[in-house]
Amino acid sequence: IHLSVPDALDGMVVVDRVDCDHPVRTFHTIGDTTPLHATAAGHAVLAHLPASEVDEVAAGTLEGYGEETITDPEKLRTELDRVRRRGYAVNHNQYLQGVCAIAAPVLDGEGIPLAAVAVSLPDSRFEPDRLDELGKLVTDTAAEITARHLG
Repeated sequence: IHLSVPDALDGMVVVDRVDCDHPVRTFHTIGDTTPLHATAAGHAVLAHLPASEVDEVAAGTLEGYGEETITDPEKLRTELDRVRRRGYAVNHNQYLQGVCAIAAPVLDGEGIPLAAVAVSLPDSRFEPDRLDELGKLVTDTAAEITARHLG
């Protein structure tokens, strides 16, 4: 589980994490940076930014990290619509091959994303039928962090 914050429109930065005890696991060091367009945490944040900022990201180079990476601006916008509707983002081998993640945004009182909380796991442990369960866990956790932030 990791908490990441946006670094303007340049990417996401991991600021905290809790590791699991599985022998095969994903690992993100504090300070790791990841692209907005290719990660669950990035999509969770992008989906809640003003359209002008999404346009700015989409107008840039959407680098491909593998076959699953969204590099087409219209496909990215479609995916961000899906994220907004369901409340969480899913990354299935879009950034790092063999790594999946589910993330939800931490929002301020105006609905602007401050951070994203994500669960990441090896593709070998990804179970599509658990997606709703994991999505609820990250959205509930993000909502709790939001509520604590708003006091």
